[in-house]
Amino acid sequence: MKRTLLALIAPPAAVARYGCVSCTAAPIGVFWLASLASIGYGLANALGSFVVAGVLFWLIATVWARLAIRGVESDLLQREDSTQAHQAIPRLDEPDPFSQLRTHS
Repeated sequence: MKRTLLALIAPPAAVARYGCVSCTAAPIGVFWLASLASIGYGLANALGSFVVAGVLFWLIATVWARLAIRGVESDLLQREDSTQAHQAIPRLDEPDPFSQLRTHS
């Protein structure tokens, strides 16, 4: 509940606290700051379209933050839907995949 509430109020802070900071905090922060600026400009100048755009940006940042947090939780818990559970580890005895391209050119 705390994660979802923090993702709703301040998505970059939620990603910094519970998610992958180096992966998604900057783009989520850009969407969130754009939403704040758009809402503020829309309210100051009585432009409803800017307020709607700002709310949309905020919603995008919130959903993106929640998805990033859920992905990190899934990877840490090694669930079946985790990306770490579906990694293909290359074998050492496999030939170089680019060797066929090199011989045909």
